Amino acid sequence: MPTRDKGQPWASSRRAMLVMMSLSTLYNYLYSMSVSSAYNLLPILGGALFMSGAVASAYARMFLGKNRRTLPRRLRVAGTVLLVIMLLFSLAVFAVYPIFSTTPVVWALFAVVLALTMRAILARRLTTHRMQGQIGRIAFILLYTALQVIPAGVVALLLFMSLPTVTAWQTLGGYGLSVLLETYSLWRERGMLLAEYSDDGSDPQDVEHTEVELRTLHAYGAYQRMHLLILMALQVTLVMVYTFIGITSEAIITCLALTVGCTITLREVTDWILTHLKRRRPAMLQLLLIGLFLWMYGLVLFYRQLSSMPNLLLSYLTLGLCSSGLSVTVTCLAQMELEMTDVAEYGLQNHMIGYDRIRAVYTEFAILLGQMVALLLLAVLCMPAVGLNWQTLDFTALFQSFRPLMVAPPLLLLVGAIISVLHFPMNNRHFEKLRRFLTLHDGDNPALKRQLDEVVVKKHKNRFGVKLIVLLIRPLYYHRVRGLENAAGHEDGTMVLVCNHGELYGPVVTNLYVPISFRPWCISSMMEKDVIVRYIYENTLVRQKWLPNCLKMPLTRLLCPLCLWVFNSLEAIPVYRSNPRELMQTFRRTVEAMQAGDNILVFPERGEAEAPGQKGYVTEGVGDLYTGFAMIAPAFYQRTHKRAVFVPIYASKHLRTLTFGQCVEYNPDAPATQEKLRIVNELTQRMAALYADEQAELARRRRLRREHLRRHRTVLKPEEQRELEALEQEDDEPSALEPSITGGTQK
Repeated sequence: MPTRDKGQPWASSRRAMLVMMSLSTLYNYLYSMSVSSAYNLLPILGGALFMSGAVASAYARMFLGKNRRTLPRRLRVAGTVLLVIMLLFSLAVFAVYPIFSTTPVVWALFAVVLALTMRAILARRLTTHRMQGQIGRIAFILLYTALQVIPAGVVALLLFMSLPTVTAWQTLGGYGLSVLLETYSLWRERGMLLAEYSDDGSDPQDVEHTEVELRTLHAYGAYQRMHLLILMALQVTLVMVYTFIGITSEAIITCLALTVGCTITLREVTDWILTHLKRRRPAMLQLLLIGLFLWMYGLVLFYRQLSSMPNLLLSYLTLGLCSSGLSVTVTCLAQMELEMTDVAEYGLQNHMIGYDRIRAVYTEFAILLGQMVALLLLAVLCMPAVGLNWQTLDFTALFQSFRPLMVAPPLLLLVGAIISVLHFPMNNRHFEKLRRFLTLHDGDNPALKRQLDEVVVKKHKNRFGVKLIVLLIRPLYYHRVRGLENAAGHEDGTMVLVCNHGELYGPVVTNLYVPISFRPWCISSMMEKDVIVRYIYENTLVRQKWLPNCLKMPLTRLLCPLCLWVFNSLEAIPVYRSNPRELMQTFRRTVEAMQAGDNILVFPERGEAEAPGQKGYVTEGVGDLYTGFAMIAPAFYQRTHKRAVFVPIYASKHLRTLTFGQCVEYNPDAPATQEKLRIVNELTQRMAALYADEQAELARRRRLRREHLRRHRTVLKPEEQRELEALEQEDDEPSALEPSITGGTQK
């Protein structure tokens, strides 16, 4: 994904990848479970203790010290509530087990996990001081070494006092590996740590004012909800999946290496693929949805595993799917966060004081909430085993009892995230327009500003439904796009795409396959609730001879709401043919849309039927064109002093192609009426030439087919023999293949 430098890098959602997907954090979580297992305790207990330390550390970093003064007031209130809840969770884990446990090994486990947690916190701060230049290199090396050696000595003493010698050495070796992984992680994160603890000079009142202003932007609030749900689901998913793998694996040390390696490898591979995608790649929100569904499918596999004896291979497959989906999702979310900086600049009028701090705070807050939910689930999972020897437990029965508990929370969060993505008011086109607007002055493009206000400030929903329908229908109408280079080099917002109608064929395939963004023209009767039923009935359903008359009107009433929804989703511009005054409104809306950067798609063929029930549009070639649509050009030039470009497109039903022809550019120096007729005539000729090319290609294919059948005349099947006779009859009537003057044939 492309990246841009906006704000401090530590405010990015990529930081979430380092909270529960960093090498050291994953390893320490599983290592805590392995130590608990070595003490003949429930492995979940070790994981719960480590998660308690992680939550406490995250809370302290966010709500205590100098960071608290720059927090918005409502987050400070939320922090107080979270503190109470966190204490209750910790009490459930720390207090219950020592009371019911009859052995002192529980306290030894507490000490080992505490050493892991405190070592990570102090090493993080020490590295930050070194990056800030507060301590020298030699002093840092000595202090860092002492910080690693002293806790290691305490852990070694505890292990050799409470475990068999062989087990103690193995467990101590695992601790040593955690030291190496933590050192490597701190080295990789050193730049982020420097930015995280640096003072940006934000005034609390400025931060509070900025946060209040951001709440007035509907698009930003929608992103905030999506961001919160995804990061919470991230924490809960990883904790549950890793807990499952850690508990069900007999060779826990081997599991540590394989699991961490699987996650990190798949994360890096996915990031590499996303970075090296070709220029033509899925849009950001669509790619985000793909990541979420991949993630959800991994959780479904995880749920199925809980119903039977765990399979280690399937466990890693589940982990791989979740990791890949997580990586795609968080990478897209990070890119969206960069794009949302433009949204904030638009809404805050470039007064961005404290914005970076707010972004970082909300990221940390989402991570903290996710960790607290995970801690709650771990605490509940621990309760059935209070006072019992975990080795005597039936894990299959235990996991079957808690299947919904382990999978339902992250699934619910993911469903909420998917819904929030589907309702997100902006798409890639809106982000492009926003970047374009921010390079202008406020008064330079009022049409673009009004359009941006509709999607950024006001309540607006992105129309994902019609895009999903397009994705489902596309395979049924496969077409090749040819001649696209003829439209290259023209600025968005200056192109008028002109296509043949062919009954419903042209509008359907252009909306499916034209790779240029556009807003279509649509007859006003198709967008008005009062008249759409009669219009569709008289102009479409009556012509369907195969449909019983008794079903035509009920089917029309059933289709009308769907048609209204589709045209509204496509942001179609209504065309008022019968009312000249309202027709001016069509041109005004069209020019405003082009001024805001939208291209226009029109189908200007005449479609009047000679009698009710007859087809009005030609079924092949191009019929006569109305001339009024060409008046878009002078109206657009008068408003913007830019020349509109008319792009002819021919949709071939026989060849399954969409062919772009040579463009026709508006000449503002010619008389308006003369220029209108010139544009229409040239478009007609070029589209007729494309139709002639289609007929020539079809004739060539028929000739090749006829020659092939003639060569194999003796072995032809009956249907092939009939096909040959038909082709030879066509060969005797060449005039039937010649196109008419306008390029169309009426049926």
